[in-house]
Amino acid sequence: MELKSKSVKLFCAVVETGSLLSAANKSAMSPPAASRTITQLEARLGFWLFERSSKSLTLTEDGKAFYRVAKESMRAWRILEDFPAQRRAVKRQLRIAVLARHCSDVIIPAVVKILKKNARTLRVTMDVHQSRDIYYSKFSHPFDVGFGTLLSSHDDLTKVAIAHLPFRLVVSNDNPLSKKERVKLEDYRDEGFIMLSSDKLEQEYAEPLHPKMMPDQIVAEVSSTQVALRYVKRNVGVHITDQLAAISVSSDCRAVPLENPLTIPFYVFWPAASERLWPEIRDCIGEIADSIRQAGIPLTPEGESFLSSGEEE
Repeated sequence: MELKSKSVKLFCAVVETGSLLSAANKSAMSPPAASRTITQLEARLGFWLFERSSKSLTLTEDGKAFYRVAKESMRAWRILEDFPAQRRAVKRQLRIAVLARHCSDVIIPAVVKILKKNARTLRVTMDVHQSRDIYYSKFSHPFDVGFGTLLSSHDDLTKVAIAHLPFRLVVSNDNPLSKKERVKLEDYRDEGFIMLSSDKLEQEYAEPLHPKMMPDQIVAEVSSTQVALRYVKRNVGVHITDQLAAISVSSDCRAVPLENPLTIPFYVFWPAASERLWPEIRDCIGEIADSIRQAGIPLTPEGESFLSSGEEE
């Protein structure tokens, strides 16, 4: 039996409204027809989407996993439905994927410059991804170019490491460590830490920089670097992140250099199937590269070569 978008849309509506009746009304279906559609969808998939042991609609574990994929698929379907209108638009759409940690202080200022320069011909769609989920969400949020510390493997993307960002220990100005020119692990091993969630790739990557901690030494665990830095600003812990991400708290905190020379790559990336990068994209990459240089971080030879070339490698 064919898997139909109408069935998947109804399933998503049931999950989001918490009611088969509400979902049926939203989908212009009768409740019996909606019930049959869900049953047919389960038969097609080969597993139950909802628990049958209670009157409330509770997703099974299979249902939860299917909903995550279904939600992304419906976003992609809406893009397909809107495609004719997008083709008729006067302004060209530039789709950008960003990883959140460098968005506010580095990427958005560069994009704004490009938008102002091309105000009559260009508009932007920007999707902010978590590095842990971009492997899947890139399919439902297609993009022309992306920026950030892309740590997972992507055979379908071309990527260029334009810089290697050194890590810093970010501390409040009230913390005595803010007076040091450089710190080694022994200097901060007893501090309270604001940690990224254990499933974050950046956290795993920076693991050698962290001391072995007892659970009580972890003040908070968060999924966002920006949130972690806001905790540090209030002097409730320290956080290790890259130098570029620490720009946003420079007035309240100090990003202290680490004795350990570990760095994390900052990439520009785009679909491998792309024939070439638009001139506007290359201008945007140049603006971002300037921001990286202004932060005192040199570009890689690969990055310098890429920026000086007229065609992408």
